Amino acid sequence: MSTLHLSANLSARELQVLKLLAEGYSNPEIATSLCISISTVKTHVRNILNKFGVNHRIQAVVLAVRSGLVD
Repeated sequence: MSTLHLSANLSARELQVLKLLAEGYSNPEIATSLCISISTVKTHVRNILNKFGVNHRIQAVVLAVRSGLVD
C-alpha cells in the first residue's frame, strides 16, 4: 500500500493515535496525551486495524513505518 492510500483512509485523529502507537504509547498513555477516553482510543485503534486490514497494532505500526506514514 502506498503512503497516500494509507493516509487517505485515516482520520486526522486516527493518524495521531497511530503515531503515538509507533512511539510505543499504551492506550492509557494515548488517552492522556490526546485528552480522550481509553474507550475512544480503543475505537480509533480498532478503526486503524480495520482500515489497514491487520489484526494487531504492531502490524499496523510496521505497515505505517514501511510505507513512510510514520517514522
